[in-house]
Amino acid sequence: MEERLREAATEAAKGSFFLISGNATSAAILALNSMILARLLGPDRYGLYSLSISLLPLLAGLSDIGITSFLTRTMALMRNDEGAKGYASFGLMIALSISTSLSIIGILISGLYSSYILKRPDLCTYVKLSALAVPFVIAANSAASILLGLGMAKRSSMISVLQSISKLITSVSLVIAGFSVLGAVSGHLIGYLVAGALGLLLIRGYVSRRVSGSLFSLLGYGVPLYLSSIINMVANQYLIMLLSSSSDSEIGNYYAASSLSLALGMVASPIATSLLPAFSTVLDGGVERMFKLSVKYSSILMVPLATSVMIFSPDIVRIFFGKGYSSSPLYLSMLSMNYLLVGFGSLSMSPFLSSLGRTEKILILTASNALFFIPSSSILMRIFGIPGLIAAQILSSIFSLSLGLLVIRSFNASIDFRSSASIYISSFIPAVPLLIIGSFIPSPFRIILLPLYFLLYISILPIISLKKRDLDLLKEMASRMGILKRFAELILSYEERIMGMIR
Repeated sequence: MEERLREAATEAAKGSFFLISGNATSAAILALNSMILARLLGPDRYGLYSLSISLLPLLAGLSDIGITSFLTRTMALMRNDEGAKGYASFGLMIALSISTSLSIIGILISGLYSSYILKRPDLCTYVKLSALAVPFVIAANSAASILLGLGMAKRSSMISVLQSISKLITSVSLVIAGFSVLGAVSGHLIGYLVAGALGLLLIRGYVSRRVSGSLFSLLGYGVPLYLSSIINMVANQYLIMLLSSSSDSEIGNYYAASSLSLALGMVASPIATSLLPAFSTVLDGGVERMFKLSVKYSSILMVPLATSVMIFSPDIVRIFFGKGYSSSPLYLSMLSMNYLLVGFGSLSMSPFLSSLGRTEKILILTASNALFFIPSSSILMRIFGIPGLIAAQILSSIFSLSLGLLVIRSFNASIDFRSSASIYISSFIPAVPLLIIGSFIPSPFRIILLPLYFLLYISILPIISLKKRDLDLLKEMASRMGILKRFAELILSYEERIMGMIR
């Protein structure tokens, strides 16, 4: 069993590496795009642009009735089965049919959405334009899910990279050409159009004209995920509605911080995504142990990343967006706090339950999050403004995660609280001297201390958090990391020397 767990863990690490590499590249390009657009448009028009594309995530979420997760899990279980092509075609056909219908609905309701939700009827044309992207978003996501389930994470990651490159080139060019908000929204659409076309091209050999699959099976697995998605989208629209009562400048500050926090999401999301096929391969024994390992090793990466963003948020905002976004550093620090919850299983819980086919439990957790968020956000935003809104997001995540820890206990799974605590300590200790030293260095030049933070972290980690078997498994994972293999091995060798000095 231990050997299978090691193989599943290393396969997950390999998939995560390719997805993180692709998403990191995509995130860097999107951050550059946001930085350029924010400077070209200014806070007011950048806020209008952000509101104009806010309906798209809702429509895309409604289009996915759990199909992407279904495709990933099914393809992972049927990698060597010729019938997998029929299932891929089945899922893709349903996804495109639903997304096209919702795109049309989005265009029809754009006027009402602009007037009553955004409270800016002049944005109607821009909202219609963004709604056209829905089928292309779903085509790209479905193709990426099929490739991931087949163990082709490298190809899967190419889709998001091309989308971000296309968006950068077209949106910036159109804004410079004088099309302002219209140009930015058009670039957003073109980016997804290119990504969808590439996705369909990459999976052409893994689908067939013969469609096979059980709609009952898909709905049984996917409907709870679909309802969870709807709840999340409704909560997000409620957030947007609350934001719309703020000034255009404050909205721009919030979305500037949000776009930077997406860099953390671009690292966290691939880890969660790659865990679904990994959990599925050990369903007949060891999945509970795999859950505990996934929490520990994802925390080793995500907790220090989130902590570093919180420490250097003023410098990061200053570098990417300039002086005009004065509220963004606080917003970015608060948004980053959500990623600290990885140490309590926030990334691993949904893939774990999905691999077991218990998607109804995910629905319960999602509903609990929304039921906590909606009333608390209204109260806290009325008192504290946008910081109160972000605080409500954090508190609702903590509430649903606490409930989730109780749920997974019924499946004999748990987290190692002592291990998670040691990782938090290893991440927080380096922050103390850096905050003291940084107080004497003007922003944004404090960012030069960032490498020092990670050096201190990897020096403390083997003293407090890691054991010899952890290093052995991390070395095996590093052997699958392609171009980063040598770099990872150097870090692990350094940590092994420190461990040898104290033990």
